[in-house]
Amino acid sequence: MYLGKKVRLRALEMSDLDAIMAHWNTYETRRYLYSAMPHSREHEREWLERAAKQTPWEDGSLTLAIEDRDTQEFLGTVGLARISPENMHAEFGIAIHNPAQQGKGYGTDATEIILWIGFHELGLNSIHLYTMESNVRAQRAYEKAGFKRVGKIRQYMYSGGEYEDAFVMDILKSEFMERWPPGKMIAN
Repeated sequence: MYLGKKVRLRALEMSDLDAIMAHWNTYETRRYLYSAMPHSREHEREWLERAAKQTPWEDGSLTLAIEDRDTQEFLGTVGLARISPENMHAEFGIAIHNPAQQGKGYGTDATEIILWIGFHELGLNSIHLYTMESNVRAQRAYEKAGFKRVGKIRQYMYSGGEYEDAFVMDILKSEFMERWPPGKMIAN
């Protein structure tokens, strides 16, 4: 388990399925993800079963549960995907499932923690993400965590009946280490 200022990241458990399903299929939750289409409980159960067993080097992914540090309320998931042991980079992803919990700093805190894990524990050199141009709140959270906008992909995502551009953002290990050098923990 990893502690931040507001959240803790822990391994996913099958018992998280009800909490995941509570908000996962709402348009507000899914609209900025790769697909706004709803998922069945069975689909999410199968995903959870796989995600709970993933290891960064064998499976190329690490997905953790985000919980409120004080109440232990399940807030969402955060992770690193397409982890490349050859090139030491990964793709970042996060979802705060309950729209009522968005915009409260949970996402920024979870982002900093997963970056800490990626750079300090996994030894990655860079972590990147894709975000829809209209997802301004997420971009602010990513920038607070240290990500920089480095490019734009035109008409990358289809949502709400139209194509939308996506920004590419990344952070290098050297940049992250300026804020969080070895020995300095996020929760401190």
